[in-house]
Formats: sequence, C-alpha cells, structure tokens
Amino acid sequence: MKEENTSLLRKLFGAWPRANSPQTERQVTTTAYSQPHVLQQKMREEKLTHGETVLASLSPVRLDKEPEGIVLYFCPMRTIKVQQTVTCGDGGIIPAQVLVEGLKVPDSLSPGYYTLKNVVLSSNGTIQVKATAETAWEKA
Repeated sequence: MKEENTSLLRKLFGAWPRANSPQTERQVTTTAYSQPHVLQQKMREEKLTHGETVLASLSPVRLDKEPEGIVLYFCPMRTIKVQQTVTCGDGGIIPAQVLVEGLKVPDSLSPGYYTLKNVVLSSNGTIQVKATAETAWEKA
C-alpha cells in the first residue's frame, strides 16, 4: 500500500504512528469517562485537602487513543507518591472535576498503563494535573 494511503488510513482510524516516524508529541486530555473520582479518592487517602499543591507521581494511569485524542484514565490508579508539598491545603473538600494542563506524550508511546512522574497536583476549584519540565511517562 502506498505511504499516502497508509497515512490517510492512520489519520482516519486513529492508529498510533510508527516508532520510526519523526518524534512529535500529542496533547493529553481527559473525558467524562476518565474517572476523576478515583484520583479524588487517592488524594483523600494521601490526606491531601482543598488548596493543596504537591509534586507527585501517579501510578498506574491508562493512556488510550480515542476520537477526542489521547485520553488519560485514572481508573487503574493505586498510588499517589508525593515527593514535595508546595502549598499546604486548607482542610476543605477536594473537588470532583479534573483538568490536565501541558501533558503531552511522544508519538512513540503506545496505549497502555504508565506511571505519570513529576506532575504538579493541586486542588482549588478543580483538581489540576500539570506537567513540569521533569514530567515523564514510565511503562507500568
């Protein structure tokens, strides 16, 4: 099959690019099905509260290719490893919604389970998962 036909099919059906293609990154998002309540519960188990900001690793999370793009799911998550507390919380309730900011994955990553390392996790109005310069995806 010609390369342009393969490329068209890949675009239409959402196939992950081949490992030997030029290295690019794709934005990660969440959907209504990302199960943010699991992240909220794990934050409670770690005694995190509203207004708190920490540097942490989340493990495992699932990445999948969906029509919306690369989607992050919290359903398999078992642990939050807090490396540093940036801001203490106010003792309030952790919000239910989650937003991701700046999270990208290289095209070479395939769908599956990963440890999301070195993200800023905060909870003020929404749960925010923000990428840092040291954010990395490690196969779980």
